[in-house]
Amino acid sequence: MIENICNYLNLQQFGYGWATLFLMILIGGLTFWFLAYSSFAKSFKEGDEVVPPFLALPAILFALFVSALATDVWQKHQQAKDILIKETAAVRSLFLLSRSIEIKGAILQQATENYVNSVIHHEWDAMVKNDISRKESALSDLEALDATIIEISKHPKIPLYLSMRLNGSLETIRVSRLQRLALAYDPISNAKWSSSITLAVLTLISMGFVHIRRPKAMLISMILTVMCVVATINSLSRSRSPYIGPAAISNQSLIETFNVLIPHQ
Repeated sequence: MIENICNYLNLQQFGYGWATLFLMILIGGLTFWFLAYSSFAKSFKEGDEVVPPFLALPAILFALFVSALATDVWQKHQQAKDILIKETAAVRSLFLLSRSIEIKGAILQQATENYVNSVIHHEWDAMVKNDISRKESALSDLEALDATIIEISKHPKIPLYLSMRLNGSLETIRVSRLQRLALAYDPISNAKWSSSITLAVLTLISMGFVHIRRPKAMLISMILTVMCVVATINSLSRSRSPYIGPAAISNQSLIETFNVLIPHQ
């Protein structure tokens, strides 16, 4: 059910923090009313007391699922960082090779500049905003760079080792770009987020049952539980993509490529 709500509200794009806060307050309020003031409250209080270890199972499962979710989030950040380093290194290699190629070296440099500019000013912005309509913003410039390298490589005066370096750098750029786009547009499954939120709700309800005979303690414990859960989910949600949030991977290394290798830019 929670997974369907996540899909319907498109929380992959808008984040899970506020939705989790609303759901936890709603479920927490209903649970508190049901256990403390409803017509069934008396029968619950007259029964055997629920011992604190009852709380352990949902709480431990919530912690395990959140840990797995956090691992996915930070692994994607590390992958995005590694991919950017490879793409930047390949771009710098093409810039440096263009200086040593007399045949169409200036054309190669311009084609590389056009691709990097498209990534910096268009494709990267689309990734940050999750704008699928602009997902392939740099594709045309990559194809032009590909055509330029093929034309240079076919020239009889170009040594084989130089041709191999050009094509190797191009292949690295092509693969790194596809990996970068996959990380930006193929998010962590809603099933993992909804499982963590579901276990958080069960933990909240369990907290109510554990303190069923002490309404004030129940209220305080449930409020603290909501705060802890929302803080955790919101922290992970803000970094659900490697390219958004406080720990976002930026395109600074590509920008620095211009500053280092093309001072006039």
